[in-house]
Amino acid sequence: GIAIVVCVEAKMVKVYGTSEGAPERRETVNVARQLMAVIGIVGIAIVVCVALIASSNMKSERAVMFGIGSGEEQEGANAVFTTFETFKDQEKEVEELLGKDFYKEAFKEAEEKTEKEVEEVEAVVKEAQAEHKVLEIFANGADAPLK
Repeated sequence: GIAIVVCVEAKMVKVYGTSEGAPERRETVNVARQLMAVIGIVGIAIVVCVALIASSNMKSERAVMFGIGSGEEQEGANAVFTTFETFKDQEKEVEELLGKDFYKEAFKEAEEKTEKEVEEVEAVVKEAQAEHKVLEIFANGADAPLK
């Protein structure tokens, strides 16, 4: 038989992270040097952050902000003004419709409701004070007696 011999020129392809040379000639990766570079970058970033925080004015006056241009205060004032101006000079008509002593009755009812609510709040405050005394005992390390 006849044999056909084909010669192909072999060429190595460079792969990312490798060198073309023989394995014994490759550079070793210096992990310590990489770690030092990372630590240096992180250190610089921390120094910059601390400098920015130190230079900022954090002790400014506190203020409540409603929003830029919201005009909530003005809208509220306008609503109150409109209400009172709308019903201005109508006392006579209201008195004729509701009676002369209508406001006295309305205020009396409001006063009675307010007194009742004040009594309820006082009772709740007393309960909270009693609870505070008990919790203070526990905070000092005591336990409840076991029965």
